[in-house]
Amino acid sequence: MATDYRFELVGVFGHPVAENPTCVMQEAAFEALGLRWRYLTIDVAPEVLPDAIRGVRALGMRGINLTIPHKVAVMSFLDEVSHDAAMIGAVNTVRREGSRLIGENTDGKGFLRGVREEAGLDPAAKHVVVLGAGGAARAITVELALAGAARLTVINRSEERGQTLCEDLKERTKAEVRFEPWRGTYAVGKDADILVNATSIGLYPD
Repeated sequence: MATDYRFELVGVFGHPVAENPTCVMQEAAFEALGLRWRYLTIDVAPEVLPDAIRGVRALGMRGINLTIPHKVAVMSFLDEVSHDAAMIGAVNTVRREGSRLIGENTDGKGFLRGVREEAGLDPAAKHVVVLGAGGAARAITVELALAGAARLTVINRSEERGQTLCEDLKERTKAEVRFEPWRGTYAVGKDADILVNATSIGLYPD
């Protein structure tokens, strides 16, 4: 009788990533669905990301998730990037299609679903303040703009990155966008309807 001990491999690349709980959710889903899949949590330093993506290809992994700090850098190592992810300028999910690796972005869509269904709040015509200008912030601000948010205020430590994100948003959406540099403190104005933390605050070890 033939026996198959092989498992399909997926996982998450990040740095740091030890406290990322995604594997708990994914492994539970695999078990519930009877899938012989394993979800690996892998710490990948930025300088070895190209090698890690080559490893995805060599090992025949079905896909990976990307978290800080790889969501933007990974794009140059993929065969294709979806229209949404290209518009956002960041990838959080890579799926295999034959021998090709295709980048997608689900961050912003998941965020919007949470705001609408869990918070019961429609971002249309609202003023949203977003802390951060990395991959997650890109996804969230693009989806907020497409959902009809009237104003977006981006707060970030790096002025260059913050300004770049705002310029991209102005080119690709119709939302009113403003950047403010982080100077150690920020007072959220009374006109802000939604405050979003899209920074690494709260990640291990802090």
